[in-house]
Amino acid sequence: MRKVLIVGASGFLGWNLAKTLRGAYEVAGTFDRNPVELRGCRMEKLDLGSKSNAASLVRGLCPDVVLNAAAIIDVDLCERERERAALINAEGSRIVAELAAEIGARVIYFSTDMVFDGQKGMYSEEEAPRPLNWYGETKLAGETWARACCPRAVIARLALMYGAGSRAHGSFLQWMLRRLEKGEGVDLFTDQLRTPTFVGDVCLAVSKIIEHPELAGVYHLAGPERMNRYEFGERVADIFHFPVRLLRPVRMQELKNLMPRPKDNSLDGRKAERELQIEFRGVTDGLRAVAEEIKSKT
Repeated sequence: MRKVLIVGASGFLGWNLAKTLRGAYEVAGTFDRNPVELRGCRMEKLDLGSKSNAASLVRGLCPDVVLNAAAIIDVDLCERERERAALINAEGSRIVAELAAEIGARVIYFSTDMVFDGQKGMYSEEEAPRPLNWYGETKLAGETWARACCPRAVIARLALMYGAGSRAHGSFLQWMLRRLEKGEGVDLFTDQLRTPTFVGDVCLAVSKIIEHPELAGVYHLAGPERMNRYEFGERVADIFHFPVRLLRPVRMQELKNLMPRPKDNSLDGRKAERELQIEFRGVTDGLRAVAEEIKSKT
């Protein structure tokens, strides 16, 4: 059975990847500050700031595929803690990719729609990135390191993901649901367009990429609908039966100390759909899948 190492398995994406891939592969995952357990997966602590720690782990496990999902994704936190963000998002990518290259493992690096400036929208894989904030800069640097160390690496750029996560790390959707359940209002941007993507579809796409070692380069894993967060919130209110009055439409400029964000960093996911032979679900169908998953756990 082939071995898969998920760096950052305690995060929202990493945990979902581990849950999806266990059974089909021998899965190991890493965590830093938030220990996580998942049946059928081996979990190890990893300090990405220590190359010796990372080297010992990667050489010991000797995986066939390394999925690098470790990242600081909070845009404003990245700006406040620039050095730490660069260490995890960029330098961490270099360390992981160098070690993967050393043992001959394949690398899949998870990036973001925030590498674009938002002037155009529906970006394809061929268009040149131009980040507006430090988070986008560090993730683009991570892409560069991954490809420099592993020319056959896959760069998977992700849009606004939603779904159910672990207790330690949920998604933006789960944060919304917790507030709505308490009857609390939720501020949602009306002036930023994204392509919301169900995490289950992302995991399926990654499974397909792993199954096809000939694939390399950049793939946009993104849902088919382009919408702002308020419109997304309206769908959430409908599917989960919350009053729309709890949703508060706001503009980015109205919030103090908010770092610059692209106005339209929607991604075109048709290349991934075509080459991986999958179909990314629209928001309504994706939210229904989340609702069913949550219901099955209660």
